[in-house]
Amino acid sequence: MEEKILFLNEEDVLTLLSLKDAIEAAQDTFYHVGTGDITVGKMVMMFVNESRKNNFHSMPAILRHKGVAGVKWIDTYSNPLPGYPFSHGNLVIVSDIRTGSPIAIVGATNITTMRTAGGHGVVQARHLCNPEPKVLSVFGCGAQAKAGIRGFMEEFPSLRQIRLFSRSREPMEKIQRVLKDRLDVVICDTPEENVAGSNLILMASGARQALLTKDMVRPGTTVIGIEGFRDIEPVLGKTADKWYLGYKEPDMDIINSPNLNPGHFLSIEDVFGDMTELLTGKIPGREREEEIIVSTHMGMGAHDVACAKLVYDRARECDRGVWLEL
Repeated sequence: MEEKILFLNEEDVLTLLSLKDAIEAAQDTFYHVGTGDITVGKMVMMFVNESRKNNFHSMPAILRHKGVAGVKWIDTYSNPLPGYPFSHGNLVIVSDIRTGSPIAIVGATNITTMRTAGGHGVVQARHLCNPEPKVLSVFGCGAQAKAGIRGFMEEFPSLRQIRLFSRSREPMEKIQRVLKDRLDVVICDTPEENVAGSNLILMASGARQALLTKDMVRPGTTVIGIEGFRDIEPVLGKTADKWYLGYKEPDMDIINSPNLNPGHFLSIEDVFGDMTELLTGKIPGREREEEIIVSTHMGMGAHDVACAKLVYDRARECDRGVWLEL
């Protein structure tokens, strides 16, 4: 019987998990959800106040092909106390499905950042965009946007230019300085300028209104959204040649939420398919160069559990982390 559990903090995660790892874990997760090897449990969200601005939610999953089950426990505070971030102190608890014993507690804040725009967002683009994109347009300059830029650069060495639009200029200038020796970074004053000459767009802005409209998207473009249609004009889900979800079951939250689907304009009938179906050969991906494709995915605990299991395995190999008595 297991009597110890391995605690791995955020520094351990950053040391043991790379962006490439997060990308491949997302690909593996989509595929094995499609084959039935992964069960994605229902996310449960609980609000702590009447304003419904601060909440906790749990995101469970069973990964049979990896021999583990787990749950991500995360807070999202839109109205945090002064000095506290939007989300922090998140955890993934991992258990062995043979014995039922918990085996690891892993910091999940960095996992969340890595596996989202720069993880499953990259996998969506990998299978849906036109080959060898040269320009990536990014909306937003927060943690997700920055992770997305790194992930897309990892996946697409063909990129020569990053175009940025954000409400704050200073973060864009910082990204420009960091990447100046690697590729051209263009700071844009308007959303229209941001998408000029681009056929690959990452929406990671956190904006509460549409920054990208259907009239701005030219033929051959792929749009990757990590916030549903919060920052994308919902009509694009209907006018695009194809709209994909990451995984239909949890991504029904995009369709059902008034924030992620303003006006409930979109329905499941507008969805062409999801990534789990695409990766298992049930539906096609991009079929024509000129197709406009939109892909939105809010994430699922299975991505986080997969990353946490990888961190745990590597920690065991190099004797890292802190063992706790159960």
